[in-house]
Amino acid sequence: MKIKSSGNRVVGNTIIMYVQLVLNVLIGLISVRVILNALGESDYGVYDVIAGIVGLLSFISNSLSQSSMRFISVSLGKGDLSETNKVFNACFWLHLGIAGVLCVLLEIAGIFLFDGFLNIPEDRIEVAKVIYQCMVLSLFIKVNVTPLKAVASSYEEFWYVATVSITDSLLKLAIALIVAHTMRDKLLIYGFLMVGITIVNYSLYRVFNHVKHRAIVKIHRPIYARIKKVVGFASWTLLDTFSSVINRQGYSIMLNKFFGPVMNSAFAVSRQLEGHIYSISSAVVSSMKPQIMKSHGMGDDARMYRLSLTSGKFGFYMMSLVIIPLLVMMPDVLRIWLVKVPEHTVDFARLLIIACSAEQLTRGLVHANQALGNIKWFSIVISTLRILALPVSCLALYLGAKAEMAIMVFLIFETLGSGARVFILSRISDFKASFFLRDVLLHVVPPFLISYLVCYFVYPLSSGIVWMIVVFIISGFILGICVFLFGLTKDEGHFVYSIVSPIINKLSHRK
Repeated sequence: MKIKSSGNRVVGNTIIMYVQLVLNVLIGLISVRVILNALGESDYGVYDVIAGIVGLLSFISNSLSQSSMRFISVSLGKGDLSETNKVFNACFWLHLGIAGVLCVLLEIAGIFLFDGFLNIPEDRIEVAKVIYQCMVLSLFIKVNVTPLKAVASSYEEFWYVATVSITDSLLKLAIALIVAHTMRDKLLIYGFLMVGITIVNYSLYRVFNHVKHRAIVKIHRPIYARIKKVVGFASWTLLDTFSSVINRQGYSIMLNKFFGPVMNSAFAVSRQLEGHIYSISSAVVSSMKPQIMKSHGMGDDARMYRLSLTSGKFGFYMMSLVIIPLLVMMPDVLRIWLVKVPEHTVDFARLLIIACSAEQLTRGLVHANQALGNIKWFSIVISTLRILALPVSCLALYLGAKAEMAIMVFLIFETLGSGARVFILSRISDFKASFFLRDVLLHVVPPFLISYLVCYFVYPLSSGIVWMIVVFIISGFILGICVFLFGLTKDEGHFVYSIVSPIINKLSHRK
C-alpha cells in the first residue's frame, strides 16, 4: 500500500486526537466531580477497588490489542488485504476465547474476594458483588471490541475513533448526572449504566467496520496456525502490559488492605487526573503508531526509529504544557475541581504525573520494538523492573512508611523501566542509544526546567482563578519559545516549519 503525505496525515490525525482529548478531559473532569460527590468517598473507593480486581486480568486483553494492531498495521504496510483479513480472523477468535477464559477466572476469584479479603463496609458487600458482576460483563465486551478498534486505528480512521471516544465521555457524564439525582442505590445504578456504555461502544465499532471494511472483518472458521502466531507474539507483550496493570490496579488493592476505601478514593482521583494527562501524550503516539508499524512493513526501519523518538518527544512537550503549571498549582486546581479534596490526593497526583511524564519519553520505542517483533528480552527486563515496584511498596508500608512512599517507589521503578527501553532496544536491534540521548533527552530537559522555574516563581505573586490562567499561559509561552530555540532537532524544525508555514501564509493572505 502506498502511503502518501504521511507527515500531513500524522498532523491531521494528531489534531483529531487532540480535539477528542480536549473534549474528553473537560467532560471527564466534570463527570469525576459529579460522581465523587454523588457516591461519596467510601462508595467511590469501593467501586475503584473492584475495578482494580477486574483490571488485573484485563491486561491480557490490552496485550492482545497491541498484537492485533501490530499484525494488522504491518499487513496493511505490505499491501496484502487478504492477509489482513486472515490476521483479523485470528485476532477475532483469539479475543473471543480469551474473553470466555477471563470471565471464568473472575467468577472463581469472586467466590473468595468478598469473604473477608477486600476491606469493604459490611453493609455494602451485597451491592459490591453486583458491581463485580457488572464489571465482569463489561470486560467480556471490551475484550471482543479490541480487534474491531484495531482495524479502524490501523486504517488511521481516527475521526471515528475520536467520535466513539467522545460519545463514551458524554454518556459517562449523563450517567453521573443520573446517579446524582436518583433516589435509589447510587452505586448500584452507576454499575448497571456503565455496562450499557460498553455495549454502545461495541455496537458502534461493529456497525462501522461492517460498512467500511466488510472484506477485512468477514469471519471465517478459525485457522489455528495463525492464531498460534499471534499468541506467540502476544505472550511476550503480556509481561509488559501485566506490569503496567500491576503497578496501577495492584496499588489500588494494596492501599485498600493497608488503609481502607477512603485512601482508595484519593488514589482513584489521582489516577483519573493522571489518565487525562497521559491522554495528552498518547494522542501524539497513537496518531504516529500506524505509521511506525507500516514503516517496518515497507522496509524503512530508519523512518520507524525516527518516528518513534519524535512521537515520545512531541508527546512529552504537549504533556508539559499541562504538567508544569499543574505541578505548581496542584492544591488550588484540585480544590476548584473537586471542592472537597480527599486527603493525600495532592501528593499522589504530583507523583503519578511525574511518573507518567518519565514513561512517556520512551513510549514510542515500545511500538518500534513491536514492529520489529523481537520483543522477548525487551518485555522481560522492563516488566521485571516495573513489577518489582509493588512488593517493594508493600514492604515499605509494612515497615510503617506513609502511603506517599509507596507512590514514590512507583515513580522510581517507572523511571527505571522507561530508561531500560532505550538500553534493551539498542542491544537487540541496530537502534543506537546515543540517538535518544542526543535527539530527545538533551533537547527536552532544558525547556522543561526553564518553564517550571518561571512558573514556580511567578505563581506566588498573586492568587485567584484569573491569575492561574495567566500563569498557565505564561508557562506555555515560555515552554514554546524554549522548544523552538533548542528543543528540536534540525529535521524536526524543518518538519514543523513545513506544517506551520502554509498556515501562516494562508492567514496573511486572508488579511
